[in-house]
Formats: sequence, structure tokens, C-alpha cells
Amino acid sequence: MDIVFLPGLNNTGDVFRDVAAALPPQTRSHCPDLPPLDSVEALADAVLANAPPSFVLAGYSFGGYVAMAVLEKARDRLNGLCLMGSSARADSEEQKAKRQQTLQAFDSATYVDTASSSLAPFHPDNRARPDLVARRRALASAYGAQRYVAHVRATMDRKDRSHLLDGAVPTLWLAGSHDAVVPVQRQAEEAAKARHCEWVEISGAGHLLPLEQPSAVALALSTWMGRLR
Repeated sequence: MDIVFLPGLNNTGDVFRDVAAALPPQTRSHCPDLPPLDSVEALADAVLANAPPSFVLAGYSFGGYVAMAVLEKARDRLNGLCLMGSSARADSEEQKAKRQQTLQAFDSATYVDTASSSLAPFHPDNRARPDLVARRRALASAYGAQRYVAHVRATMDRKDRSHLLDGAVPTLWLAGSHDAVVPVQRQAEEAAKARHCEWVEISGAGHLLPLEQPSAVALALSTWMGRLR
């Protein structure tokens, strides 16, 4: 079975490297970078142009927003949908205003430092791990300022697609137990309203669950995908 992973803001497809490595050998993992396009619809088209004919789609954070646009465009190609630390809803007006302020103050020269300096997205137990801190910085550096600006604009302009979680495509929702970026309770409420949706909370992870707990993410995915066959 093929699975296509879509990364979040400040991340390239390499954020899923350890998750992909921990999946069963018969699983074919695709971990593309998302191009610097400023709408989730255009990004969805780019994903579909390079994806297998049918596949499981796993979107992490911003990648989940793109995944929902893919679901809207081509649900017949999806064997399953996994959302990680994400949301199917649109930004609130308050969230849009905050993102607009971020873009107005944005300085490409300090992008990497800004994107990787805060430890808040990590689980408290992982904030002192130099390997994770260094990996996160490397991901932000590879991702780059141009991509960040485009993807923030895409985030602001996305529409509410929560109605698409109607059970036609089996869904798995993964959330880090200590996610402070997309609050766990908010994710749990969305997952509870979705049909044919399994909820798994990943212990020992904050928002950066593919980096923090790749083996647990892979186990949840492979267990769920085994039931899709």
C-alpha cells in the first residue's frame, strides 16, 4: 500500500523520515516537499499530479490543510486519510489577524532562527534533546523563507472542509498528548464529530509528533492501515 505524507509549516518531507523507516517494508512511503504555492487548492493539485493512482494520505499540521483540499478534489483516489496535529476547519478571524501580523513583521534574514528557536512545540521531556532541536533547525533551513510566506498565506485563505469528514474515506486522527500549537482538546472535538474516524493520542509528544515519537506514529498508522486492506 502507498502512503503519501504531507509536511507542516517549516518542515520538508524529511520530517517523516523516521516514521517511514518504521513502517512495514511492504508500505511504500512518499514524502514530497510542498512547493511554495499560496493556496491549498494549488498545493493539492501539485500533490495529485505526483501521487500514485490510489493511496493513503497523511497530512501533518499545515499538511493536513492541504490533505483536506486533496480529499475535496479526489476522494476516489484515497484509500484512507490521516490527520496529525491538524484541523479540517478554517482559521478564525483572530487567527487570520495574527498570521497577517506575522507576515507584516516577517524578516527573511532571521527566518531560520525565528522558526526554530521556540521549544514550546516540543513535549517538555524533549526540549533538552539536542538531536531534535538540531533536526528541527535543519528542516527549517531546507524549507526556507519563500515557502513559509506562501504557506502562511495558504493557511489564512483556506476554507472550512470539516463537512468532508463524512465517513466516505476512513480517517485516522493522531494528536500529540501535549500539543500546544493545535490544542489536543480542539482536535479531539473535531475528530469526535467526524464519521468513521479513529482517534489516537500519542504520548510523549507535543506538536512535533513525527519528530518526537516516530515509532509510535508508525505503529498507529500501520495498525490502522492493516484494517484498510
